Amino acid sequence: MPLSASPSWPLQESPWRVLALSTLTLTLACASRPGVSAGSEERPVSSSACDPERDRAAILQMAGNYRVGFAFDETVGLSEGYTLHEPYRAKATEWVEVLEDTPRRISLQHVLVTERDGKRSTLKHWRQDWTFEDTTLLEFRGHRTWERRVLAPHEVTCTWSQAVYEVDDGPRYEGYGRWTHAHGVSAWQSEESWRPLPRREYTKRSDYDVLVTTNRHALTPTGWVHEQDSLKVVLGPNPHALAREHGLNVYTRQPADAASTEASTAWKQTQGFWSEVRDEWRTLFQSHPRFTLRDSVEGKPRYEHLFELEETTAPERRERIRATLESFLETAVSTSTAPAGE
Repeated sequence: MPLSASPSWPLQESPWRVLALSTLTLTLACASRPGVSAGSEERPVSSSACDPERDRAAILQMAGNYRVGFAFDETVGLSEGYTLHEPYRAKATEWVEVLEDTPRRISLQHVLVTERDGKRSTLKHWRQDWTFEDTTLLEFRGHRTWERRVLAPHEVTCTWSQAVYEVDDGPRYEGYGRWTHAHGVSAWQSEESWRPLPRREYTKRSDYDVLVTTNRHALTPTGWVHEQDSLKVVLGPNPHALAREHGLNVYTRQPADAASTEASTAWKQTQGFWSEVRDEWRTLFQSHPRFTLRDSVEGKPRYEHLFELEETTAPERRERIRATLESFLETAVSTSTAPAGE
């Protein structure tokens, strides 16, 4: 099917720009932007302050076998009449595999290990790609739409971008920030970024459109933690925040065992297929500086279509992957207030 890039919103109609320029308190007052000190003028960080090898070591240390605890708490209601939702708690076991390790890029694939009725199974989970001094980001804009953002080299001096992808390698969010190693703690904090509703909520809620989030990753003596400070924001003519939420995902390292070996083996058996999927996504990203993705096609979400292709024979597989992704690509940007999908 013929594809075309989605048109941009006029300045006065873009919910992203309206929110970005709004004087409402819709931003998270966390750390300063990379290379900027509080109360100072913006200036690039000296390259001599960089320690990319130490940064790389910190990122690679997140690979391995983990027991994970997920905790999300709405802490403050910011709209009149809003009632805070119940806290969310979950646990899981994840194997984190190194897909790529080069001086300027590291890719980590998460594999979920589940057990039911005494039977263990594995499932491809999310992926995180880290790129040093990355000048091109793919950012979520709300309403199931993503857009390319190009940064100047001086803006990303010493920084690493983190791009997070869905279980089917589709886009979720991307941000950038600096790794620091002060006080014996290796930690990374992003600039504020937008993301779609999380899977734990998008099938249950329709009262907000986007999470506006600052991410923190830090190594601990027992593994690592992922903190998320977010605002749940309604887009539209009058963007406003419903609530503030704090997320804390604690990754506790476990010794390698039969389950982690099974997870690694299962991943290696399908990694050729998913490499082709990533290639086709990359082609789509390069061809469309702005695009919108449908929630479903023929009544099924995108990941179901792609997982069904894992057993497809090689000669026709690549074409079917490409056709599947194209079937989810809209040629016009929706400006409805429906919540973003995943």
